[in-house]
Amino acid sequence: MKNWINKIPKDKLQRYIFLGALILVFAAFFISLALINNNDKPPIDEDPPGQVDDDDDDKDVDDDDDDDDILEESFKIPTNDDYEVVRKFYDVEADMAENELAIHVFNNNYSNSRGVSIASKNEDSIEVVASLTGVVEKVEENALRGYIVTIKHDDDIYTQYSSLSSVNVAEGDVVKQGEKIGVSGISEYDDLDSHVHFKILKKNMCYNPETIIGKKISDLK
Repeated sequence: MKNWINKIPKDKLQRYIFLGALILVFAAFFISLALINNNDKPPIDEDPPGQVDDDDDDKDVDDDDDDDDILEESFKIPTNDDYEVVRKFYDVEADMAENELAIHVFNNNYSNSRGVSIASKNEDSIEVVASLTGVVEKVEENALRGYIVTIKHDDDIYTQYSSLSSVNVAEGDVVKQGEKIGVSGISEYDDLDSHVHFKILKKNMCYNPETIIGKKISDLK
């Protein structure tokens, strides 16, 4: 091998060495380029964006079905008996005749009614029921207004039932819409036969129950 190399002219030998080195450089360059391209390829995502696992999809469908089953309640009159409104809600935009029925007179003092008084059409006492599902916030006995029950509902809404002769609930009780909470009675504050004085409040503002009955909580702004 050494003798063969010695027989090659020096200039040719240098040319062979140069070509060999050049081939090695190009080979190294292309190998490096191939390795870089392989490293630049993103890893395979087993769960590509925008695709949902079949199990997750089923869960979403079930959750939607549960939401559809929840129906928002509407305000109802707080009795299942035949009734009439014997004391109106005072509304500055109402006519004079209606507002005359919305004024309390007690010890020669006049005050505006912030709710409605409901009585039986045959002058008997009536069963008083919850207008909406909620939690009993307060039960109190007042010398002038009889028993008073205040119930808290969703969206910071309260309903209040006063002039009750007896109460069937206690503070902290969860009551369903239409569940009996007491019996109407006679109060010293209002010169009426057996009745319940019913208020609807939100953020300390009173609303006319006659215009709210039948509406949903979300309708009360």
